[in-house]
Amino acid sequence: MNLELIMSSIAVLLGVLAAVYARTAFKKSRDYCGLLEFLAQRIEDLEQTVTAVKDLNETGAQRISEQARRVAWLETRVRQPKLIEEDVLNDAQIEISTKSIITERRHRVLTLAARGQSVEEIAETLGMMHGEIQLIINLSRITA
Repeated sequence: MNLELIMSSIAVLLGVLAAVYARTAFKKSRDYCGLLEFLAQRIEDLEQTVTAVKDLNETGAQRISEQARRVAWLETRVRQPKLIEEDVLNDAQIEISTKSIITERRHRVLTLAARGQSVEEIAETLGMMHGEIQLIINLSRITA
C-alpha cells in the first residue's frame, strides 16, 4: 500500500470520528439546555411558593396577634372582681345586667360576622355554641 492511501484513510477515519464527536457534543449541549430550562422553571416555581408561604406567614401572624388581643381582653374580664354574695343585685339590676351582656355578646358576634368570619370561627373565638351564633346572625338579618 502506498503512503498516500494510508494517509487518506487515516484522514477519513479522523473526519468520521470528528463528526461522531461533534454530533455527540451537540446532543449533550441540547440536553443541557433543556435541563437548564427545566431548572429555571423549577426555580421560578420555588420562588412563587416561597412568596405564597411568606404571605401565609404574615396572615398567620396577624391572626395570632388578634387572638392574643382577644385572650388579653378575656383575661381582664376574668380577673375583674366577682360580686360578693352579700352584694346581691336586685331583680331590676340583674335584668339590666343580663340585657347588657346579651347586647354585648350580640354586638361582638355581629362585628365578627361583618368581618367575614364563619359561624365556626366566631363560635371558637367567643366560646359560644354554633347554634347561638347562627341564631343571633339570623335574627339580625330579619330585623334589618
